[in-house]
Amino acid sequence: MVDFPKRIKSDGFWLEKVKPTFEVANHLFNIVKNQRAYLAKWLEWVDFSNSPEDMYPHLLKSSQTNNANYYIVLNKEVIGAISFVNFSEKNKIAEIGYWLSFTYNGKGIMTKAVKTLEDYGFQKLKLNRIEIRADIENKKSWKVPVRAGYKKEGILRQSYMLRGEARDIIVYSKLKSEWEKGK
Repeated sequence: MVDFPKRIKSDGFWLEKVKPTFEVANHLFNIVKNQRAYLAKWLEWVDFSNSPEDMYPHLLKSSQTNNANYYIVLNKEVIGAISFVNFSEKNKIAEIGYWLSFTYNGKGIMTKAVKTLEDYGFQKLKLNRIEIRADIENKKSWKVPVRAGYKKEGILRQSYMLRGEARDIIVYSKLKSEWEKGK
């Protein structure tokens, strides 16, 4: 079993397993409340985030070191999240998932966060492959792997259900050998 660090330094911010407090849960809820339409377009969990108390279970899970769930912390403020999802130590593969407050879009933060987590994955976890998947219509999301040097593999037709609607997913990947060439 992998033990993940509490904090990973990135370029100007941290990937962090923040302490699960009501203050942080309230801050996250305010992001969701103020950006509900923006976030809910692609993230179904937003539908179930109707109070600070709804945010607390994810905060608690993210604070534990047995998973790769991190919040993006800039100037001591949570501005988004990033994690390895579908992580397989046996197969040496992981998928990166993320979201970011729209206030911080267009500043290169998510691309840097992806590169930070991929560095950790390839160096420390000895991964061989990292994937990023995004809804085919979520251009902001799939531009991140493009900027981070991932290769487009193709489209998984109707492979994801969002509120009962079958959605097409675009898949990007980076292999360890490609990451090593870029170092």
